[in-house]
Amino acid sequence: MESAFVTFTREELWLLHTFVRHEMQGMELWHLPPADLGLNEDIAFALSSCYHLGLDSFVLELNHQQLLVIDYHIRRDCKGPPAQNQALGQDILLKTFSARNELAGLRSLGEDKTYKEVLSAHTSADDNANDSPDDDPDAGAVPAI
Repeated sequence: MESAFVTFTREELWLLHTFVRHEMQGMELWHLPPADLGLNEDIAFALSSCYHLGLDSFVLELNHQQLLVIDYHIRRDCKGPPAQNQALGQDILLKTFSARNELAGLRSLGEDKTYKEVLSAHTSADDNANDSPDDDPDAGAVPAI
């Protein structure tokens, strides 16, 4: 399974830890349950590392399902610790959206191109890749005498 690397601040990791659980009741009923043992373990490890090593941020390797778990729990207006009263949800979501774009193959979404331009470039590249002599019924045909 493909994965993407996402950097989270210590405060963002605490917010993720508040919501991301290792299991939930009825997980077997979900196609993609909004709980993940591996993600919960990674968040705990990241927080521990931040505090023991004096780090301000930590990079997590996330697969698509884990990105969806975060998307399920984190709301745009989720706030960090009361002392900071800083909205962190939007920052977390934008990071995970970028990672999902990366996993979808939209790696080079530059500032100078619109989404439609990038999509158009991918579509035309796919069309050119599909143009082969096999698609042309007259290609390779023997001319009539």
